[in-house]
Amino acid sequence: MKIKNIYKLGSLALLGTALSACTFLDTDPQVIGSEGYYTPETKLQYGLAGVYGVLSSEALYGNYYSLQISNADDLCYFNNYNSTDTRPDRYNHAAGTAVIYETWLKLYQGIKNANEYIQGVETSVADSKIDTETLSDGIEVYLGEARFLRAYYHFLLAQAWGDVPLRVVSTTSPNPEDVQLAATPQEDVLKWCVDEIEAIVDDLSTDVNLNPSRVTREVAEGILARIYLFMAGESVDNVEGLSKQEMYKKAADWAYKVIAERGYVLNPSYEQVFINMIQDKYDTEYHESMWEAEFLGDRTSADKWTNGRIGDLIGLKSQSGTTNYSEWACNYSYGFYNGSYTLWQLYSETDRVETDLSAAEDEYNKVNEPVIDKRRIWNLPGYNYRGFGNTDTKKGQEITYKQDGVNVTRVLLQERSMYKTPWIYQNNFATREVEGLDLTVENAYNPGLDPNKEKDVINYDPEVMSAVRNAGKWRRETIYENQMSAKNLYTTINFPILRYSDILLMYAEAINEYAGAPDDIAKEAVKAVRTRAGIQTNESQLNDPQLFRELVRNERGRELAFEGLRKYDLIRWGIFETRMHQAGTNVPNDNKFRNKTITDFAATTYANVSERHIYLPIPTKELAVNHALTQNPLW
Repeated sequence: MKIKNIYKLGSLALLGTALSACTFLDTDPQVIGSEGYYTPETKLQYGLAGVYGVLSSEALYGNYYSLQISNADDLCYFNNYNSTDTRPDRYNHAAGTAVIYETWLKLYQGIKNANEYIQGVETSVADSKIDTETLSDGIEVYLGEARFLRAYYHFLLAQAWGDVPLRVVSTTSPNPEDVQLAATPQEDVLKWCVDEIEAIVDDLSTDVNLNPSRVTREVAEGILARIYLFMAGESVDNVEGLSKQEMYKKAADWAYKVIAERGYVLNPSYEQVFINMIQDKYDTEYHESMWEAEFLGDRTSADKWTNGRIGDLIGLKSQSGTTNYSEWACNYSYGFYNGSYTLWQLYSETDRVETDLSAAEDEYNKVNEPVIDKRRIWNLPGYNYRGFGNTDTKKGQEITYKQDGVNVTRVLLQERSMYKTPWIYQNNFATREVEGLDLTVENAYNPGLDPNKEKDVINYDPEVMSAVRNAGKWRRETIYENQMSAKNLYTTINFPILRYSDILLMYAEAINEYAGAPDDIAKEAVKAVRTRAGIQTNESQLNDPQLFRELVRNERGRELAFEGLRKYDLIRWGIFETRMHQAGTNVPNDNKFRNKTITDFAATTYANVSERHIYLPIPTKELAVNHALTQNPLW
């Protein structure tokens, strides 16, 4: 079990919010300006926590950036059709939308913290106030992590907004003129980011056992690969001194460095990667989750303060009329995000080998059924926890079906209020995982096996409601979350910023684009990711550069769905607007695949997307104070 620490809201205005950042600290983080000194090593640690801390804010990986801004793509949509708000994940936002301003503000707060920390540490060293010989970590490690984070925050800004102010100097005076700073072209900001990280990458720790809340050399190498891939993409203008081919090579080289280190490997179980995050554990054996945003606590008390809503806003919907939460098998969740039908098809139809789709033996019916991608099973399960509208007199859902040619109505009963609630359409269950049935009632319906266990009594159809299933990657099931809670909106579930499977797929993409064909390492990388998912790979797709490109792009969608990366992949591939519109019109005709109200709502969201949504608008409040800035084109 990992140990994480809570940082309560302090008096430092520059922090502005509760922080939960790094496991090496046990008190409030502090960023000390250049007039102060980082003399004891503990102050070095506290200050660095103030630089890390913004990652764990609700404005970044707790909600706004990770979900609302970055997670609405062709594979995931916001499903609350009752919402009339202007939201980035509905693509009806404007420059005045609060979420956009809060995210912008938090990123620049992280940059401000980094600038003040770097200047303060450098001043302390120059004035001989720090005995660098006695530090458990070299001073270069502390400065390296702060410089990396400063560059990473700038990358997030340039990726989402395009041209943005590059702020690399600590502002110590209250002069309003210091606020006035024009935007630097996106390509120059990105070039500065890679130059800055490359300058310090060798200063960072190489300890693979370092908790993934800390940045290691391999994490920095992986992020360099990500930035270079984005720089090589269609949305970024030419970078001075680097061709697109050179940037693909840089991306491949940095990704390969991580692969060659062999300290990180794929966890054999895809779902366990995320169960670890839900259970508040680090993977000390495989280290697949290389870098995470940390969250701890549910705000039930002052010492359990956090800003993470992973599992609450995105997860399996878990709601019921009863408030007897001790009965619930899944803690409260709005379940506001669904996987699209496009994602379903990626798992079930696209890039599948025929033998997988016909040769597997089913343990229930003893007939051949398609092999199901394990990632689909985890990410788009056939149930959530909606409940059946239970009351004291009727705990269940009526189901009418044919029995010997006659319509029979039965009630699917559950002994308690919140068990797994299967998706059902015309007596077809999307899953066999129906729990807690009360069979003492005369007309109770039993979706189990017949007495001879030769076939299902229910009609099992794993494709039922496939276009409206909740994103299940970070579910709040109590068997995983290790707590039974009331309607708490904040969770302990971490959010992955970089995983090793992403490294493998980045290498495969980059080397194929650079060399014009995949090498053996790229082929094995893709096969490893697919083998872990339990599916075969068509060799012809590995040997044709164009087919390989499409395979890798699809594989990134299947593997990294809901992790806030797909939107920027579509943008750098130059297909964002096209794919979003295709996702909106890609609605199945058969009602068993969808709920029309929800899929129609999703279609309107996708229809909202236009060219201007490649970038976010500069926040209205920022334009009001920084008159050197101008609004992004098309906004």
